Amino acid sequence: MTSNNNNDLSRDLTLDLLRIAAIVAVVVLHVSNQHCREAFPGSQWTVRMVSDAIVRWCVPVFIMISGALFLHPLRQISFRHLYGKNLLRVVVAFFVWSYIYSFTRINAGPWHKSVSLLLSGPSHLWYLKMIAGLYIAVPLLRAITSNRTTSRYFLIVAATFTFIVPFIITICKQHCNSDVVSAVQQFFNALNIKIAAGYSCYFVLGHYLYTYRLGSLQQRIIYAFGVTTLLVIIIDTIVYSHRVGKPINWFINYLTPTVLALSAAVFIWGITRKVQLGNSLTRCVIQGSKLSFGIYLVHQLVLRTFLQNGISSSTFHPLLGIPLLTIATICISALVALALSKIPWVNRYIL
Repeated sequence: MTSNNNNDLSRDLTLDLLRIAAIVAVVVLHVSNQHCREAFPGSQWTVRMVSDAIVRWCVPVFIMISGALFLHPLRQISFRHLYGKNLLRVVVAFFVWSYIYSFTRINAGPWHKSVSLLLSGPSHLWYLKMIAGLYIAVPLLRAITSNRTTSRYFLIVAATFTFIVPFIITICKQHCNSDVVSAVQQFFNALNIKIAAGYSCYFVLGHYLYTYRLGSLQQRIIYAFGVTTLLVIIIDTIVYSHRVGKPINWFINYLTPTVLALSAAVFIWGITRKVQLGNSLTRCVIQGSKLSFGIYLVHQLVLRTFLQNGISSSTFHPLLGIPLLTIATICISALVALALSKIPWVNRYIL
């Protein structure tokens, strides 16, 4: 969901196809989450949760695509280009779309609440704030990824302290002595290791997997691990949700080892495909990829309009309602994004 300008890199259709798949998955995710909590613990909640789990790789894969491009050793990025184009585009898009989504409430005042609403933005625009932070860190991350050994060390530290340890602590809270778990958590928090925290792991992982291709055996192992973790996400989310009496996200959160493994498997599968398309299909794929950012920005407005007119994924059973609403939302969002992309200033700064 970022700029498709690859500078010195020839266009890779596998990344374009991955970007299209990821934006479709994002819409499926948001459609699946409609009325999800209210549906618990019935069968409709289970359908929505399974649908959510299957596409949980969407945002991590977007970040990995950006990492593969921005951290590629052949791509030259100056501070002027990074801040004057990439970062500026994300910041302008955030404030413009934050204003659009909160138009009535922002204009209702008072001014301090309007400013607060503008800075907060709608929930799905958290991605823009997060990716802006990664863009700021690009020069540092490029220094880290200039060496394969350093890249690998960074990924080990990031996976351990951002994904694995917090996940283990969360699960241990359900089964172990609370005083011991609390002491372990306080000790871990005191380490305060944040240099390799959060979504930078996905960013660097995208670069690593794209630059240093894995062998066929390693790929098969990761695929098997990805399928296994998907089953773990689904089964354990169902089991623990019923155990605590409410939906939980311990296994389905983006910063969990389960989603990390699933996302890595999807990304590797995508970049290792041999893509041979005719000229017409190639143009369609490139156009679809370019529209992905606009679809992301617009699709929640489309979903909101549907809801205001009594249409949601609950209009029919979720097994039918989720795919139908997803298709309708993507088609309308793509048309709106395409129309807006014809306006030069809009296409350059806010799409």
